[in-house]
Amino acid sequence: MTGTHSASTSGDARILSESTEHFRYIVLALQRQGGRRLNRLFATLGLTASQAEAIEVIGTFGPMTTRQAGEYLVCESGSPSRLLAALADKGLTVRSNPPEDRRATLHALSRTGRDMLAKVINSQQAFNEQMGSAIADVERDFADDRVRQLAELVVDPDLRHALTMRFPALYGLQQPDAEA
Repeated sequence: MTGTHSASTSGDARILSESTEHFRYIVLALQRQGGRRLNRLFATLGLTASQAEAIEVIGTFGPMTTRQAGEYLVCESGSPSRLLAALADKGLTVRSNPPEDRRATLHALSRTGRDMLAKVINSQQAFNEQMGSAIADVERDFADDRVRQLAELVVDPDLRHALTMRFPALYGLQQPDAEA
């Protein structure tokens, strides 16, 4: 971030409720950016971001059934059967059938999975620290403009370009004149 910008001095302070369309596309861009970053980060561990989340959930709240895991996962709606099967195939979890319901599948981390959990947590902590620093920077640099704070968090070049082209005012740019 360069310089400090205050919406109160530029006269264009924006709050989220007045910028719902901008907010919607910024959130979409941030979700895509975050997903890409997390997948690159966890690829170094041989995991997808969804697999890393499932390892964290099972390690924190497990052992648990497939249905229970699905209730905790943000990355996977519905039944995460394939996701959990992939973890078992990698040797990161072990499956069993609980005595109270033989139709259910119970998932627990294996020894290898517990080792991986430590790596996942360390990676998440580094990611969260980096995000926290970026958030602190935009809060400082754009103190009175919540929409601009969120827009500035979009640093992926392709996503930032798309937002700039569609909504130049998000970044303090003039809207180009439409040619007839």
